[in-house]
Parts: sequence; structure tokens; C-alpha cells
Amino acid sequence: MMKTLDLHGERHEGIVQKIHAFVYNNELPVRVITGKSEMMRKIVLDTVSQLGYHSHYERLINEGCLVITEQDF
Repeated sequence: MMKTLDLHGERHEGIVQKIHAFVYNNELPVRVITGKSEMMRKIVLDTVSQLGYHSHYERLINEGCLVITEQDF
């Protein structure tokens, strides 16, 4: 089962550190729930990209959940 970090409803402060810790402490792929916040999604996407990983929406109809992978699919 894929590990999940649920950021839905979280404040933006400290999110980058949570993402770093979650990605480094779990085997990829992992799931990150951002909810509908475009700012939260951008923070997650930017952070994942800076770490050298890739991401895609879990489902095309659900942009509130990202899957983080080592390789681009």
C-alpha cells in the first residue's frame, strides 16, 4: 500500500519541511493529498521537482492528489 501524506486543510507554513521528511523517510512512490488549494499544489510540485523527483495526478479527474515517483511516467 502506498504511503500517504494528507496536507488537505494544513497551513502553508512548514509544508516544505513536511514534504522533505515524508519523501526521504518513505519508499517511493508515495501519495500527497493537497486538496483543491492551488498554492498547496504548487508548493508540493516545486518541492518535489527541487528534490529531483517526479509527480503526476493520481487520477486525471482528481487534481487534489499527487503521486511522487523517482522516474517520470
